[in-house]
Amino acid sequence: MSGRNHVVIVALMLTALLTMSHARAQQPVVGIDGCAILAMLVYTEVTEAGFHGARAPGDPVYPGPDEITICNQTARSVTAAFTSSLRQMNIYVSWGYHPGYNGDYCLSHYLSQCYPDRDPHMPPLTAAERKFIATSWSAISGAVSRTMATAPGADVSRFERARLSVSIKSRLAMYRAAGEPANTGFSR
Repeated sequence: MSGRNHVVIVALMLTALLTMSHARAQQPVVGIDGCAILAMLVYTEVTEAGFHGARAPGDPVYPGPDEITICNQTARSVTAAFTSSLRQMNIYVSWGYHPGYNGDYCLSHYLSQCYPDRDPHMPPLTAAERKFIATSWSAISGAVSRTMATAPGADVSRFERARLSVSIKSRLAMYRAAGEPANTGFSR
């Protein structure tokens, strides 16, 4: 290999490395990773509200920088996390978007078309459980819907973790103050 070819190859490699490191520093968390962050946020807030009542707004769930996070499967991520959180309280719901579908998450790409319902294979829900499901789902869907793109069929949300956490907690506290307690008194 001649010296000239060696210099060209090294220059190309350095350019590629610099380009990759520059692009990586400016890219938000996208896709599945962003959806995992969204799901963990929803799971944490609903579980905390169910076991301990709504926490005071302003207490971020995740420490660290407020980076922009993007989830491209918002409805599925949010509804699956909501279902999983309720299971921790021994409450079982399904998302019957399509006839005959009783799945663990909503099949719609529109969060406004997703409604949790009692799992038909489980015992009936108590009044406290129904109230908790309704109030916590209203808080979650209202807060997350504000972060979603408005294009038809867009299932994409763009958010900062701490701000979304505060929004969810504020909505849960608002329902609680309005006489509809989010705390159901469930115990582990």
